[in-house]
Amino acid sequence: MAGSRKSKGDDGLEAQPDGTVRWTKAMREALAQFEDRPCSNCGGTLATERSLADSLDFFRRHRLPTWQQRPARLRMLELHGPNAVELFLDPAPHKNAVADLLAIHDAAVVRFLVTQVKQLDCKNALIRQAARWPLFVLRELLSANPARHQAGAALVLELLAANPDWQAPLEASCDAAQRKTLERLQEDGSEGLVDAAPEEWPAFLRHPPWKNRQALPAIPTLALPLRCEPATLHWDGFTLPPHVPHDQTETASDWLKREVASRREDSDRRMADFARTGSAAPAEVQAQAPSWDAPRKALWLMGLRPESIEPVMTGRRIEPEDFTTPPPGTWGHTDFLWQLPPPVAIAVFEQMPQEAHYMGDAMRIRPVLHHFGTAALPGLQRYLKQGARAMFELVSVIEWDQLANWVAKGFHTNRWVRREAGEWLTHYPETAARGLIPAALGAPGAPRDAAQAALRWLQDAGHAEKVHVQASAYGPEAASAITQLLSTAPEDVLPESLPAVPKALPLATLPRLILKDSGHALPQAVVPDVLMAMMLSKSDAPYPGLSALLAVLAPDALARFGRALLAWWIGNGRPSKERWAFALQGHFGDDETARQLFGLLRQWRAALDRVRAYDALEMLGEIGSDTALMHLSELARQTRYDDLRTRADRMLGEVAEQRGLSMEQLADRTVPDLGLDARARLSLDFGPRSFEVRMDDNFQPVLRDSAGKLLKALPKPNAGDDAGKATAATTQLKELRKLAKTVASAQLKRLEAAMCDQRRWAPDEFVPFFANHPVLRVFSRPLVWGLFDAQDQLEGTFRVSAEGELTDLQDDAFALPEDGRIGIPHPLEIAALDPTLAGAWGSVLADYELVQPFEQLMRETFTLDEAQRSRRGLDHWAGRSVSNAGLLGLETRGWQREVGEGGMVNSFNKPLPGGRQICLQLEEGWFVQDSPDGKDLQTVSAVVLDGADATLGELTPIVLSEIERDLNRVIRAATP
Repeated sequence: MAGSRKSKGDDGLEAQPDGTVRWTKAMREALAQFEDRPCSNCGGTLATERSLADSLDFFRRHRLPTWQQRPARLRMLELHGPNAVELFLDPAPHKNAVADLLAIHDAAVVRFLVTQVKQLDCKNALIRQAARWPLFVLRELLSANPARHQAGAALVLELLAANPDWQAPLEASCDAAQRKTLERLQEDGSEGLVDAAPEEWPAFLRHPPWKNRQALPAIPTLALPLRCEPATLHWDGFTLPPHVPHDQTETASDWLKREVASRREDSDRRMADFARTGSAAPAEVQAQAPSWDAPRKALWLMGLRPESIEPVMTGRRIEPEDFTTPPPGTWGHTDFLWQLPPPVAIAVFEQMPQEAHYMGDAMRIRPVLHHFGTAALPGLQRYLKQGARAMFELVSVIEWDQLANWVAKGFHTNRWVRREAGEWLTHYPETAARGLIPAALGAPGAPRDAAQAALRWLQDAGHAEKVHVQASAYGPEAASAITQLLSTAPEDVLPESLPAVPKALPLATLPRLILKDSGHALPQAVVPDVLMAMMLSKSDAPYPGLSALLAVLAPDALARFGRALLAWWIGNGRPSKERWAFALQGHFGDDETARQLFGLLRQWRAALDRVRAYDALEMLGEIGSDTALMHLSELARQTRYDDLRTRADRMLGEVAEQRGLSMEQLADRTVPDLGLDARARLSLDFGPRSFEVRMDDNFQPVLRDSAGKLLKALPKPNAGDDAGKATAATTQLKELRKLAKTVASAQLKRLEAAMCDQRRWAPDEFVPFFANHPVLRVFSRPLVWGLFDAQDQLEGTFRVSAEGELTDLQDDAFALPEDGRIGIPHPLEIAALDPTLAGAWGSVLADYELVQPFEQLMRETFTLDEAQRSRRGLDHWAGRSVSNAGLLGLETRGWQREVGEGGMVNSFNKPLPGGRQICLQLEEGWFVQDSPDGKDLQTVSAVVLDGADATLGELTPIVLSEIERDLNRVIRAATP
């Protein structure tokens, strides 16, 4: 937080460091730990009287253990005073070092901290120094001539915003260079903007509720018994979650039946292993076990006490006390329900100890509900977890009053499952209202708040009449109370304690908020009210007035405003109290915001700050632009962080499902154009002057002036240029260069995968998304494209010319039939059409000086002997060596590391079409938490298909060739 004047000296604002040391208690205590041991080589000590230069030389030549470094520095400070300050000027100092620096009142310390101002501890130290020596600190910050986006500039503006009376004395005391820097930092970027009239503002800004708080009518507290109707399971409306693997031709009903059958098979397999499990059982169990049938064995495996097994099987009611700790080594105890008679299974499910399912996975609960029906519902509630989206997916088919408050809690407090919870509320509005009304009118607390929020949301979703009907069924008093609740404007519902706009936030320096219709700017006077609406918002539950604000503001202006808040929040150490400045980026952000969030989330995940990384990931999905989705696709393809990959893949699946597309179709439609025109060019306008950017064959920007002269960079604006346009053009080119490399890498990987996966497009997809797309046309030009018939056989080839036209091998126009199927032919497909075709196309591309962005025509191919096609494994790889670096390199080709028993990474698997996968198994591997040395070698034990009945003959020649190509690139040749 920016400081204010607190100096006790007599010099006022002009106070300066006096060259003294103000020893603190902590410094004295650290100095007392100093041990002045003679050097074993020269016999010298730090305490020896000598000149400052000799002392500093002695200190530097004698390396001290870490625990003695601070006491030794303080000893030097004691001997030589501030002259020894250079020993304290280490880059990125830790907190103790910063505390010591604050005690040294020397100009060199201030100048050092200015160089380290991006470190939060150093920034806070400068704020404390500014309270002692205001103008001196500000002048030192200005002398560093920081760019406006840098931390030093932000601190200058922050200090002046908190202390406006420093402005005039500072201007008077600055030299010419410092004054010029100050003027630059305080330039009003809103020159020429007209303040919007009040009638243009959103209604809540004209009369902010927090400035005229009215006492809202009290909602009465009633003790209402829950009115319950019989539960219903709507399996006919069940939709397979996008992340669940399944055959695309399989219906949800068939999949559910298969899931039940699969669980039964797993149960039978585990029961067959009873002899091993029972061998470690107590003697009494081993004595009885030979006479037990499968249900009795299952009860013991689930933890039922041996003495209770027979009474339970003969009809006695099961109590929680009948259970003890299950046998060691058993897990997934719900699997054993399939061995029991239905009445016993239902009773056991209701009373057995809760089982912790990994990540809230509902895969064992769903078959139980599907098979046993509503009778199993009483046992479900103990398994519900608020943070588990899988559980909300599970209850999507359950219409039951007793779920309403659990769903409302997730809807109101858990942004990760708010969408699923909202879907349940809208699917079953009568049931939801019936279950929520007693809690909404119950005792104050979290359940009441959640129930009221859910009822208000049902009203906004068009279900007000259904809510009132259910309220009337609870009696006139309840009906009146619900009417009162729903008649209160949501904007007027404010917390008891309102947040305060941070004093350290320099409001005057925030970008202006522009109205999109008139182009006028909201006056600075209403910015605090805009911030209040933001502070009252949650990322998953914005303040109701915020939607009106978003509707009238220009999106680019709002995004700039949001990024300025984000930069301020990060620069101030990401205070939890001001987290709103980060949490709303998904609502405000644009492509540049998405780029910044993408970089931040990778930094946070690397630093094990998972929560913030997951938050930023969600924000990318909320932004939803082509660039944001492109970054999500990158995260879904990366292999370093499984958690990020899984979440990103899931989010992309949800977006694709919402748009009615496959994941591949979504990727086609979300390639950012980067502002380029149809010819992959960009015009940069300086007003009277203009410049053109063209993307070369490597997708690198090439800059030229209006005369066609090649430029390395944009020139600095001159007096005749439009300053605003020049700044915007410079920013646009900078952002283009940042994104070009990322886009190129992502799209080339996608195109190569499309070739190997034999993807096909219709003409109405290929032309707009490839041939005429500003970005993809650059990558499409050096490739050979193919036209395929209905049997997916290659029947013709063509390329995309520089003008976007389609031409054949002789440069004649190539026409696409309306029902044609276009793809990137694999060299095996090209060779099958004509063995000489690849060479002919290679000559054409060479004539046009086009270099293919990945191997297509010259790609190495492999075929298997007919005898190998009946086998399950590629036996010729077994026993060979592969480096860890080679294995990790496979991850860029779609292979995924697998963690086996004991936490060992002992295989790499590649998913294949049809749900199969090829597994490269290692003899040893490495522990999952280790960082393997890339040079170390592993031994391949086998390369096999998963599934005991699988054979290589099931795979297409292209799939087999690509597997062999991947392995040939990383696995060493067999030893002769």
